Amino acid sequence: MQKIISFIENEINSLNGNNKELYLKLYLLKQLTVYLLQNKIEGKVEKIIPLINTYTGYSEYRVMNDCESDNKELWIEYIYENNKIRLNTGDILVKMKHLK
Repeated sequence: MQKIISFIENEINSLNGNNKELYLKLYLLKQLTVYLLQNKIEGKVEKIIPLINTYTGYSEYRVMNDCESDNKELWIEYIYENNKIRLNTGDILVKMKHLK
């Protein structure tokens, strides 16, 4: 994995500030690679879900635990590293399918 990270870093450096779109894609690959290096993965990617513009004005998406209830008053907002997760148009979710 470290070789992959080094390769991506070299590709980013070779851009010399040109091609912003490619830079952003390479940076995403690097972040994903670092995550994979540091975390155990127990499933496979089922789907990558982009959050598209719903044209409802500026809105944020929130990650909720529904606590097995349709009563929204019982729902708990997910907190990661002491922060509530706020998602916006353009963000992506990676849905994993756990292997049995």
